[in-house]
Amino acid sequence: MARTKKRADGRYARQVYLGRDAAGNRKYKTFYAATQKEADRLAAEYKAALGRGLDPNAGTKTVKDLLDNLIAVKQAQGVGAAWLQSLRIYSARLSALHAIPADKLRTADVQRALNELAEEELAHKTLSAVCSMLKAAFALAIPEIVQYNPCDKVIVPAGKPAQARGWLDDIRQAWVRETPHRAQRAAMLMMYSGLRRGEATALTWADVDLEARTISVNKSWDFVTNSVKQPKTDAGVRVVHIPQVLADFLRAERAGDTDTVYVLHTASGARMTVQAWKRLWESYMKALNAKYAHDGANVFAVRKKGPDGKERGELPMLIRTFTPHELRHTFCTLLYQAGVDVMTAKDQMGHSDISVTMGIYTHLDAQYKEKKMAALDAYLAKGSQIV
Repeated sequence: MARTKKRADGRYARQVYLGRDAAGNRKYKTFYAATQKEADRLAAEYKAALGRGLDPNAGTKTVKDLLDNLIAVKQAQGVGAAWLQSLRIYSARLSALHAIPADKLRTADVQRALNELAEEELAHKTLSAVCSMLKAAFALAIPEIVQYNPCDKVIVPAGKPAQARGWLDDIRQAWVRETPHRAQRAAMLMMYSGLRRGEATALTWADVDLEARTISVNKSWDFVTNSVKQPKTDAGVRVVHIPQVLADFLRAERAGDTDTVYVLHTASGARMTVQAWKRLWESYMKALNAKYAHDGANVFAVRKKGPDGKERGELPMLIRTFTPHELRHTFCTLLYQAGVDVMTAKDQMGHSDISVTMGIYTHLDAQYKEKKMAALDAYLAKGSQIV
């Protein structure tokens, strides 16, 4: 029979009877809390778990067991492969805690682990994600395995400042428009439609209406599982209105695409893979670098012998390179510069939360005002020189 008592340290202890062991000794599980009500609640939840089939004689669960259980639960819920991969990466970050019995893990242990990760120059966002995963794993284990969540009072370190995603200035936008390359189609598409890389990869010509100047976004490509998936949020399903410059460009490109349904594809007409994207983008950056930083020199003009005696080499990268995602942010920047309201921009970008769009618009607004004030300073300085 369960019993309640107050300890010398001021806490209340509630015991739950588990039966007898092989030697005939009575076995209990004790729950500690600051109040009798809280101790009773923990004990009641544990007894309810016993009623659902919890095995009180099960072996000790480690932190790794709890993390693996969370991943299994998320997989059963049908979350995307990319999300599962992120969870596995976060779990690996916590490898220093893996072997610790879950019911022995303390807040100080978690804090120490996060502080050490911060020293590896991880961003605050990453540290928060790692901590959130561990917290969620422990939440699933209360009260069957652990009595409390050691992450509740953890302070996530500041970590390395998050690197703001940039966008292309006027000069680099001109590079995209004026430099023929097999990657130009992908760059033009993302810069003037704001599509994510996965959305652009899944896009077919049937999704593009060049007369109405619209693109129907209704699917994305999962590079982890190599399969089509739904956009990650309902807001991702949308109709994007594109400018005339992109419609004209795609019309010319479409004329040469007769053997494939994909807007973006490999040289053989197949769908783009992770490696295909990597090779394409590396080639694109090298071509832009050769044209705009080395007066059009051959990409591999600079050559030297390596340790193996073979000749290799390429032009030093002098341009400011950019990623496909920066092209998406460039589209949002163009919407801002054109005076498009934030709600329309949100719909065009497929943001599920308007705060994301607002964040970009607010940052751009601050930059715009700073430039205007700089112009005012220059004007006033010029006026003060008039005698």
